[in-house]
Amino acid sequence: MGKKTLKSGYQTTRGIRMHSLLQDTCAFHFNGPHEILPEGLERFARLFTLDEVETTITQKPFVVPREVQRVADELDRTSDASRAFYFLKKNVNPEHPFARFSAGSKTTLQTIPAEEGIDVPTELLLFFRDHYLSSKATLVVVGKDDLGALDRWISPFSNVMAQKVGTPETTLLGMPSFPDPMLGKGAAQSNRLAQTVILRSKDDVQIDENIQTLCMEWPLSLVYDSPNTGASQMITTAALGFVLTQIISRRGPGSLRFFLEKFGWAPKGTSRGVPRISFPVDVSGFQILRMEIGLTLDGFANRSAVISAVFESLRKDIERSLKPELIKQSLAAGLLHGYLFAPRPPDSITMAVDALRFGLGGLNGIGNANGNWYLMPDAEDEVAVESMRQVVSETLRTMADDTSPLVSFRASPKAIFSSSGGIVDQEINAPPVFSPWRVEPITGARYYAESRANGASSYFRSLAWFAANFDGEEMSPPYLNPLIPSKFRAPRPVIERQAAWGSRSFYLGDEASASDGPMRLASGRLKLTDVGTWRESPAVGRSESEGSRWRVWNIPPSKEKLIGLPVPVRPPEPSIEGAFVVQLLSSIPNTFTTGQLTLANLWLLSFDDEILDLAELGATAGIAYETSMNTAGLRMSFRGPSQTLPSYVRRFCRRLVRHHERLLDGSAKISESVYQRAISDANRSPKISRLQKQQAVKTASNVSDREVAQQGYFFLRCVTGGCLISQGDIVPSESLKLSSDLQKIVQDQSFGSAGGFECDPDLRDLLYRPFWKPRDASPCLLPGLNLISDACGRVPR
Repeated sequence: MGKKTLKSGYQTTRGIRMHSLLQDTCAFHFNGPHEILPEGLERFARLFTLDEVETTITQKPFVVPREVQRVADELDRTSDASRAFYFLKKNVNPEHPFARFSAGSKTTLQTIPAEEGIDVPTELLLFFRDHYLSSKATLVVVGKDDLGALDRWISPFSNVMAQKVGTPETTLLGMPSFPDPMLGKGAAQSNRLAQTVILRSKDDVQIDENIQTLCMEWPLSLVYDSPNTGASQMITTAALGFVLTQIISRRGPGSLRFFLEKFGWAPKGTSRGVPRISFPVDVSGFQILRMEIGLTLDGFANRSAVISAVFESLRKDIERSLKPELIKQSLAAGLLHGYLFAPRPPDSITMAVDALRFGLGGLNGIGNANGNWYLMPDAEDEVAVESMRQVVSETLRTMADDTSPLVSFRASPKAIFSSSGGIVDQEINAPPVFSPWRVEPITGARYYAESRANGASSYFRSLAWFAANFDGEEMSPPYLNPLIPSKFRAPRPVIERQAAWGSRSFYLGDEASASDGPMRLASGRLKLTDVGTWRESPAVGRSESEGSRWRVWNIPPSKEKLIGLPVPVRPPEPSIEGAFVVQLLSSIPNTFTTGQLTLANLWLLSFDDEILDLAELGATAGIAYETSMNTAGLRMSFRGPSQTLPSYVRRFCRRLVRHHERLLDGSAKISESVYQRAISDANRSPKISRLQKQQAVKTASNVSDREVAQQGYFFLRCVTGGCLISQGDIVPSESLKLSSDLQKIVQDQSFGSAGGFECDPDLRDLLYRPFWKPRDASPCLLPGLNLISDACGRVPR
């Protein structure tokens, strides 16, 4: 409806928008500056009064034709997503409700109604009276005012929409009756082992012509019970999709992702090659599960073999019965990323739609008294875990049937006419304007139906055989992640600083027991409700191990901003997140030449590649890391759940101190991409001069793997001590234990033998902002997270 200028002189930043998140719901939404909220809500409410709708439809005859034109103009005919959606509709049984054209056009809203004598304005008014009922609507208002003020401001909504009593909602009860969705009369695929190539629009500017998309779609029939009718939570597509993603999209030896990248069929170092699951249709009794994988040009040329690899991986996933522990880990990961570490709360649109699906209050609805997260079953609910295990197993069995999915490739002209022929797949020679190319009627997309190539399965299995016998790599079922606990412990106490404390600091004494109950220390200004006792310390938790050169700082969790490592924004409640900074002390980096610094940077970048498997496991567990050279030596930063973070730090450091050995003996190689990253980092660095950039580029272009390894080993031999800084949900005993283990890891390698000057950096000098790795640690890139959390945001705050 465009921007609305209110009396206060402000403009809403988005105007009024309509979203359709579920197939049977729609959400109207507006947002604007805080100052206009009362007046904005009043105007927003007027749009939904029956009198306003009747007046607009009956007394303003130009409105309906204008809106019909707007609906027609909004039909997306060029984007990849739209072409995939309407191609799916075309291949659904025409008798199925989903096969109907639902977006609207001038033909369906003007021409056909006129021919059949249908009065569109009258039907529109009747539709509003029958379906826009206050008894079926949910209102969500997000603001920073108190509940009393918000309650007053929403009073105009008490008289909006149709006021008649609606019929009881029964669509969620029982098994909905739908015809077989994939009979496919007149469909593009005449047999179940067919595949279709869809030509992308040249007007879609967001598409990379070198990356093609494999799309596989399966019909499901999950039935959603009425909200809050059972003791356990319902299994929704969001929860199912997230668990499936953890199984199918996992990285590491034996995974589908690993083999597609190994054979050059999926792009490396990017999220485009990660299998991505979504649900373009999601109503009780009928869903479409869609899996998309980005392919290279070589992957498209061998597209039938790629499909064989997908089915081989799915069959391997169900080779053995899924363990309940695997399901619990996936549910715990969902709780961690979608709820405990969620960078932003659900916005008003999400909450409104979720309220319709899950209900309000009750056992598992929105705002339930038990504090349960309604979107994902609890990993401690054995009934829900078993139910999820059965649904996931049945879905994987459905997916593993190679005759069940609708298979298509959305490809660029470059891929189709230059890279369509491979070892087993035939080259596509026919121009798109001639047969056998066909046209999808809604978007005008041209598509080419072909049979899956004979010998594709044998070709992939031969490649897999060579990988297994010569590289020791073969497909395997999913495995447990040692960094994800099936149950997260509660956060430890949070300290609240008071002005009267001055510069005094406190630490958590582990000797207290749970029987101590709530306690108040520091003259009654500190309240504790969990295990442990905060005691005053002369420094910020600093201690030094006797007879060693290692120091430990423990920064307590606090609601106030204390000195500490910058971490991502988290919910305001006490958190289970902790952070460690491990500083290997050495004065040597302060004397490095530009060439030596470049070698040290290459050593660290090559280590990033070396521990990619550990980094991917950590990213799923909510753990991220960073390494950087500074004037005091080497800093390693870590953040993640305090329950498993110390284990990750130990694994990381053990591999770091032996990385140079693998480079020296030839068991590890530095990839060309590492050298290119080092050159790129040098050119972009604002901290070095032009001459230094030239020297760094020259060094990175001519250095050998052995020289890089020797530089890393030289630095480690010059380490004179270390610092461990902990913050967040970490108690001193855990810091001291980790410090002791890290000292042993370093001492076992006999480092420090080359001498060097001792350095004693200031605490603040070690807490500069880190650049977290890997990229998958970002909530916007974690596979499957978009199904359970709006991590990257839809509504600006």
